Amino acid sequence: MRIAVSAFVFAAGGMVVAAPAAVAATDTAPPVLESITVSPDAVSVAGLDLVPVTVTAHLTDETGVERISEVGGGNMPFVVLKRVAGGDPSTQAAELSLTSGTPQDGRWSATIQVPSTWNGQWEVSQLVAMDSAFNKLEVDPPETPDTGLDVTGTHLPAVIMRFVPDPLVGDGPLTVEGRFYYEDTGAGIPNQPIFFGHDNLCVEYSAEPNGTTNADGTFSKVYPKGDGYLQCVGILRPSNVDFTPAFIVVASRHPRVKPVVTATASRTTVVTGTKVTFTGTVAPGGYNAELQELRNSTWRKVDSALINDRGAFTLDITPKAVGTHRYRVIVPNDDPELVGVSETIVVRVTAPGGGGQPGAGAGGSDGGLPVTGPAVGPMVGSAAALLLAGVGLMLIGRRRRGPGLG
Repeated sequence: MRIAVSAFVFAAGGMVVAAPAAVAATDTAPPVLESITVSPDAVSVAGLDLVPVTVTAHLTDETGVERISEVGGGNMPFVVLKRVAGGDPSTQAAELSLTSGTPQDGRWSATIQVPSTWNGQWEVSQLVAMDSAFNKLEVDPPETPDTGLDVTGTHLPAVIMRFVPDPLVGDGPLTVEGRFYYEDTGAGIPNQPIFFGHDNLCVEYSAEPNGTTNADGTFSKVYPKGDGYLQCVGILRPSNVDFTPAFIVVASRHPRVKPVVTATASRTTVVTGTKVTFTGTVAPGGYNAELQELRNSTWRKVDSALINDRGAFTLDITPKAVGTHRYRVIVPNDDPELVGVSETIVVRVTAPGGGGQPGAGAGGSDGGLPVTGPAVGPMVGSAAALLLAGVGLMLIGRRRRGPGLG
C-alpha cells in the first residue's frame, strides 16, 4: 500500500505549522499527464552490456508535483514498465526526477540501464504522481509508439542456483552454489562480481557485490546456520528505485527445509485421567506442531499448537484408556520429505490403585510396593488394643494365683 507522508515546516518560536492550507484547499485535482515518451524506443544489447533508455513524463498541476517518499520505501513520481511480448511477463519500476521546467509544469525523467535480459517488447503500464496538496494521479498511459520499448537482447547471461544439502535438515550449514553462463554458448562467466542476498535483502535496500565467480563461472557461499528464508544470487545493475536492488540476471528461491523436532513428556507412567504435557523445540522454527498418537497402526492427531518465536511448543493429552500409548510430535508439510518428526515417546497408563502412582515424576513410581488392603490407621489401633488386653489378662492371672503360688 502506498501512503504519502505529510510535510511540515517550523515557524518562528518553534510552532509546527502545516503546509499552506489555503492553497491546498483550493486544489482538489490530481496532476495531469500531458505526455510520456521512451527514448530511444528500440535498442540492441549483448551479454552484460547496458544501454541507457530515458523515460520522460510531462506533468502539470496547480500546486505543483512533488517528489514524495512513500511508506515502505520508494519515491513518487514513478513509472512501471511491463514486458508484453518476447519473454516471460515481467515488470520494472523507475523513479522520476524533475529535469526541466517547474513543479507546476515540468518534465520528470528517469534513465534506465537496460540489460540484454530485457529481450522483448515493453510498454509503460503505470504512472503514479502526487502534488503538494496530496492529490494523487495513478494512470495507465494509452499505448502509443512513444510509450513502447523494443529490446533485442543477444548472448544472454543466465544463472543456475542450487542448495546443498537439499533438503536442509534442521538449521545446519547451507551452501548456495551454482554457475553463471551464457545461454547461446554455454561458456561460464569468469571473475564476475556477484551479489548474494538473504531474505529481505533480495528485494529491499541498495546492494553491492559481495562475491565473485570462479574462472569457470561457478560460485559457492556457505551460510553456517541455514533456514527456509529466500536466497538469491545475481549480477547487479544500477537501480532506478532507491529501496530495492536491480539485476542483469538473478536466481532466487527458498531452500527446502526438514525441521528437527525434539520432544519430551512430563510423565511416562500415569493413571487414567492424568494430563501429560509434551514440550520441545523445532529447528529451524516453524508455524504449527502436531501431537499424534499411534492407534491401530495409524498415527492420528490428538492436539496441535503454534510454535513460538523461540521455536518451542507445548502440547497436552489426558489418556483415558489403560495400556501402552505411543506419541510423537510432527511439524506438518505438504511435501512428505519435509515433515519434521520427533522420536516416539511411550506413556504407560494404569488404573487408579493398579500401579505407578501419580506424582512420581517422569519414569513412573518411586520403586516401592503398591499399598493394598485395609487402611493402616485402623490396623495399628486394633493391634494396640489386643496388646493392652493381653497385658491385663496377665495381671489378673497373677492376682488370682495369690502369694506363694508363683
